[in-house]
Amino acid sequence: MKNFILTLILLLVLSIPIIAYTDTTVDAYTFFSMGYYYLYDNNIAEAKKMFLESLHLSKSPSATLYSALADVSNILGENGDAKKYALLALKENPNDEISLQILSYIFFDEGKYDEAKIYLEKLFKNNPDNIQIMMTLAQVYHELKENDKLIELYRKILSKNPGLIDVRLNLGYLYTKKGVLTLAKKEYEEVLKYDPDNEKAIFYLTYIYLSEGNIEEALKLFKKLDNKNLLNDEMLQDYAANLFIEDQNPLPIIDRIKNKNKITNLTRAIINFEYGNYDGAKQLFEKALKDDINVVAAYVGLIRIAEKKNNIDMEKKWRFMLAGEYLKVGMHEKALKEAKRVKLIDPNYYENRYLLGDIYNAMGMQKKALEEYQYFVEHNKEKGDVYIKIGLIYDEMNLQKKAIESFKKALQYFPGNDKIYYFIGIEYRIQKDYKKALNAFLKAAELNSKNPKYYFNIGVCYERLGKIDEAINYLDKSIKLDSDDSIVLNYLGYLLADKGIRLEEAKSYIEKALSKEPENSAYLDSMAWVYYKLKEYDKALEYVKRAVENMNPKDQENYVIYDHLGEIYLKLGDDKSALQAWENALKIKDVDFIKQKIERYSNSSNREKANEKN
Repeated sequence: MKNFILTLILLLVLSIPIIAYTDTTVDAYTFFSMGYYYLYDNNIAEAKKMFLESLHLSKSPSATLYSALADVSNILGENGDAKKYALLALKENPNDEISLQILSYIFFDEGKYDEAKIYLEKLFKNNPDNIQIMMTLAQVYHELKENDKLIELYRKILSKNPGLIDVRLNLGYLYTKKGVLTLAKKEYEEVLKYDPDNEKAIFYLTYIYLSEGNIEEALKLFKKLDNKNLLNDEMLQDYAANLFIEDQNPLPIIDRIKNKNKITNLTRAIINFEYGNYDGAKQLFEKALKDDINVVAAYVGLIRIAEKKNNIDMEKKWRFMLAGEYLKVGMHEKALKEAKRVKLIDPNYYENRYLLGDIYNAMGMQKKALEEYQYFVEHNKEKGDVYIKIGLIYDEMNLQKKAIESFKKALQYFPGNDKIYYFIGIEYRIQKDYKKALNAFLKAAELNSKNPKYYFNIGVCYERLGKIDEAINYLDKSIKLDSDDSIVLNYLGYLLADKGIRLEEAKSYIEKALSKEPENSAYLDSMAWVYYKLKEYDKALEYVKRAVENMNPKDQENYVIYDHLGEIYLKLGDDKSALQAWENALKIKDVDFIKQKIERYSNSSNREKANEKN
């Protein structure tokens, strides 16, 4: 049986081009085969000898021979030789799988993570679905503190295997560290679907809920942690504070705190309040806010003291502050409730009317937001930034003239604000007043020369005004500042293609855009047009057909895609399909030059048919 398997191995060896036959003796190949025999027999040292003999006799050693030597050296723990032969293998074949693995894992074990990363990234590129490679690469990114790459990689791992809890926890932690709590929360909640008692997920979620002001959910998780005896003194104080916010008795929880000497000003304030010492509690709540301005329980405590003392001014002050705090963490309903209460207390409290505008705006209640902002404008001298907010609301309501008026009023207060000029430019662009839009964007770029969006919009305006060279110049500037914006990449790529210049560069720009959005019909059409200009008409047809499949036929500007399809068919000698494409273009948008093409080539086709009959 063993001889039979050995024969199969030798046949396998003989079936692959291990050594260049024209430059190699039969002896070299024999030694190579014997190396595999000893490798199969688990005699690694002898296998290495055979491979070395083969190497000695080979005039042109192949990647496979070097790879085999790297493999046996690695098994023998001879890392120096393993590296040497693996590198030689990669010179012959840069994608040699075994050599890439050997180098990546040796460098990883040696703690040389920069070197390990090089080979692991190549392995990953060649094996994008291999979880083991991804997990090792993740460890390397972790060691190198390349958190953005690590986040992206964790997401890929989870797309292949959603049930990897440790990966989800790590991803959640990275999001937490970056302050992207919405995404962190999503990952921790997903962990709890797989493992409802996962302590890390419960812990982190508890504090995310607290940061959001979601006290009800936080309390549920505090209970879970408490049932597991996982609450230390600090956490017990947080638990008590949130019971206090919900108007539940916090004293039994506070009694369980072991080291009473280390309780915070907030906890001391709660104790004083619960025992009726409101003056002492007030001072301590205010101290707690000096320690941390975001402590909701302190605002709640001060409001309750104001109510106990029937102090309207004090209640108004702290409800206003609490409303702002809730707005900061996205608890809009709670923010609205507090701000409305303040409005009842004092309708002329202008700062609160402004805050109400912000709250309504965040909730998408634009008309109500405008009412509050307008009230603020009419009664307050400091109006600059509110005009920006009013302008943005008018923009959302598609009231461009009013938006421009508001932004221009804002300029009276902030004449050097480049963003306001940018906003004005956008409104003029929407109105298709490209000269005024251009002037606004040029002013924005003059004030801030580092913003790629300004140059992009300048380029667009020049293109719409028919000044293509100027458009290309400014789009080049935009890409120099941000080479990853797919919209700019496509826009510039298409203009270069349409002008018939820098075609390879145009192709690379559009390829990059398509790598981000492979089914984007505009990008597919742009690539088709590049190939058209390169006279690669079959390739152009392939891309434009994909553009047609993915386009929105209700978007009138997509008539261009059918126009391009017609032009490409024409170059391929298929006049009938070209005419059909142009007919389809007219169904989307009635364009004179398309009609002219149909008339011209229809007449030409009819003449040809008449000539054929004759």
